[in-house]
Amino acid sequence: MTPIELATRRRVTGLTSGEFARLFVTIERKVGGESAHWDASDVESWELVGPPATADQHLNDTFAAANEFVATLAKRLYRMITPAEEDTVVTVFDDDVTFWAEQPDLGGIPHALWNIAALQAIEWVRQESGVVCTLDVRPAIG
Repeated sequence: MTPIELATRRRVTGLTSGEFARLFVTIERKVGGESAHWDASDVESWELVGPPATADQHLNDTFAAANEFVATLAKRLYRMITPAEEDTVVTVFDDDVTFWAEQPDLGGIPHALWNIAALQAIEWVRQESGVVCTLDVRPAIG
């Protein structure tokens, strides 16, 4: 994977370097037999000089998992909010900690993926019924 491909694909997923690194480590616990302990600075470096060859397939797997998660969650949220009315509210999150506190089964998944899925679900509702749902942004805890 080239540096520009990595940077572009990460940006398209809506993730910051740090969020992508956390997702990568959550999904790919080991790379080349060693524990994956990467962070935002590693991702930023890969976007300049390219990722290590041993990480290439793992990066593709991480992007695929992120896309699958968003698609699955958007469908789930859509089913939860339909039939929608004008006062239908969908929760989105300001940060990972608040998201994980409210959705503990999704710990390690960046809140940005939930937010993208929520936006997709309310767009489907708008296209199908004309109903515009409201987003409730949960501020960061404490």
